[in-house]
Amino acid sequence: MASVCRGCLALQDAGVPLKSSIAGIAMGLVLDTHESGGDGTPLILSDITGSEDASGDMDLKVAGNEDRVTTFQMDIKVGGIILSTMNQALLQAKE
Repeated sequence: MASVCRGCLALQDAGVPLKSSIAGIAMGLVLDTHESGGDGTPLILSDITGSEDASGDMDLKVAGNEDRVTTFQMDIKVGGIILSTMNQALLQAKE
């Protein structure tokens, strides 16, 4: 995510007119699965590191400003992500 922020700063430094600054965050997801004795509740992590990225069930890189998402990239290692979990992850990323 540093490359997103660095790219925005480089454009500003070069004099490119931007409407606003862009920042990014890496989010993660770990499912408390029934197979592991859990209740299926998703645990959404903010500002994850490489080890959390590798061992989690989802990683989501999202960039934007206070008004909108400009880009995102997601890898999932489970069958799917339900809409309410994705919504929660995006709201948590915005915060």
